[in-house]
Amino acid sequence: GESFSHPAVKAGALIAATGTGDSLTPFAVEHLPFMRPDYSTMTIPALVVTGGKDQSAMSTRGPDWFTDAYHLSPAPKRLLGIADGEHTLGGIAGEAVKETTDEDPARVALVADAVSAYLLDVLGLDATPWQTLEKQAADSSGTFTIDTK
Repeated sequence: GESFSHPAVKAGALIAATGTGDSLTPFAVEHLPFMRPDYSTMTIPALVVTGGKDQSAMSTRGPDWFTDAYHLSPAPKRLLGIADGEHTLGGIAGEAVKETTDEDPARVALVADAVSAYLLDVLGLDATPWQTLEKQAADSSGTFTIDTK
């Protein structure tokens, strides 16, 4: 497939990123050709953020579809899983917008804080915020989890 890499990009964050095209609904196959990403070539470090209740009408799979970017790409990657998160992860698309079905300002703040902490860490600027987030995840009783490869 087409490469979207650029030498200036040192790290990335993928929030509720589409899964691969192997389990698309017939409508998605016909109308959404971009939903066939190849994560095997995503070599830069990346944080993948997913919601445990994110059920896409474009896929025949469940919320695990959104973890493809993590599972099908080479290391180094980190996966932030938010147990009760739906597709907008509490409202990252905007406050009181139609596509937000799980409005939760605390969840939006978690996503923002996690992306900031991840970038600070992976770019070598400050590891402390990410370490704090990892401790919070361990203490969260499964509210959110962090996996690393």
